[in-house]
Amino acid sequence: MVDILPFNGLIYNKKAATDMSSTISPPYDIISSEEREALLASNPYNIVNLILPQDSNGKNKYELAKNILQDWTSKNILKIDSEKCFYIIEEDFYIKGQKRRITGFIGLTKIEPYHTKKIMRHEKTLSKPKQDRLNLLRSCRTNFGLVYTLYSDTKKEISGILNTETSKKPFIDITTEYDKTLKFKLWRLSSVSAAEKIIDLMKEKTLLIADGHHRYETSLIYKNETILNNSADESCFMPENYVLTLYVDSGQDDISIFPTYRIVKFKAYPGSKKILQTIDNYFNMENPGTESNDFINKKLQNSSSRERKSFLVYFKEKESYFLTLKSGVNKIPQYNKKIDYEYENLDVNILHKFLLNKLEAEYGIEKIKYSRSIEEVKKNIDNNNFDIGVILNSVTLKELEKISSAGRLMPQKSTFFYPKPCTGLVMYKFDNTKI
Repeated sequence: MVDILPFNGLIYNKKAATDMSSTISPPYDIISSEEREALLASNPYNIVNLILPQDSNGKNKYELAKNILQDWTSKNILKIDSEKCFYIIEEDFYIKGQKRRITGFIGLTKIEPYHTKKIMRHEKTLSKPKQDRLNLLRSCRTNFGLVYTLYSDTKKEISGILNTETSKKPFIDITTEYDKTLKFKLWRLSSVSAAEKIIDLMKEKTLLIADGHHRYETSLIYKNETILNNSADESCFMPENYVLTLYVDSGQDDISIFPTYRIVKFKAYPGSKKILQTIDNYFNMENPGTESNDFINKKLQNSSSRERKSFLVYFKEKESYFLTLKSGVNKIPQYNKKIDYEYENLDVNILHKFLLNKLEAEYGIEKIKYSRSIEEVKKNIDNNNFDIGVILNSVTLKELEKISSAGRLMPQKSTFFYPKPCTGLVMYKFDNTKI
């Protein structure tokens, strides 16, 4: 049973914050330092002030975010919405020149530990981002960003309710300043009967976290420590028991998953030849002679269609090699379940098992950066910031759902759901929101 609630969201006051298209931002974890500066320049009230605060005049950055939040609420830049509702969100975007659309709704989810199997994850998390988000949550007591989840609505019962509302005029309709290809619309679903119907239907669902694992797990930690500090029974109502959530029907055709590429810096980079020698037992190697993005993508897709596990590795020496796992390398007889075999043979697991883990053991990895852009991978290597970049195929939604249902976890940053929901359209403030 998944428990969800409508709520009074924390939203921007259109009159005070002026242009809302320049107050929102991408999620905190994909904003570069350059992009942060551009967001700040676009509007003094951009949400990046709160989600990525910077140390200033000796003040702790989390305290700074708290002070900014208090200042903006006192000046009515941000206000608590007058209506308790679910918020319906529609996002238009483009992939390869084709317009696409995803529709979902935003509400509050009662936080549950993973072992209840009400909310499922699909990848591992990192401790450093969770500590950062936890510090911000402790200070501001506000969910600024969304946990993006998927649910199954095969009978289209929830979709039918949402479609009735989206035929009306939205109260927010903007193209984002940070990306002119993204457009968001937002409606309030305040009908008590419609909300109750959605709540009842969602009780029979499970949620799969598509994006926001760190935010969800941070909220779980904060909930547990709040209960402990207040000696409260978990059954008692507390706003900390809930997390701001985007719910998206997984049956929509335009849901897109991109791969997340790896950019690696070694503690002692041995050079491309030595690396190729180290992994020679596992991969067939081919120097393609070209590195155009179109060629790379077609080559990887062709390999995937033939059920081969391949990667392109771009080296510091500006050399590229296609690596294809040799036949028989990953055939382990103790796989007695089909799901075990499918899980172990995911491209991202092959990448870590036979490439990154082997190189880590030999040369030590100082840091890994994640990107969905081939251009960014090459730029980081060419600028001598990193040593190698690895381009790979993405997991499919069906693979993701099957593996998550079986309780398997992929390495951190295995997927990139596109587009990511923006931050700042609707937020959840614990101290003022009425449930």
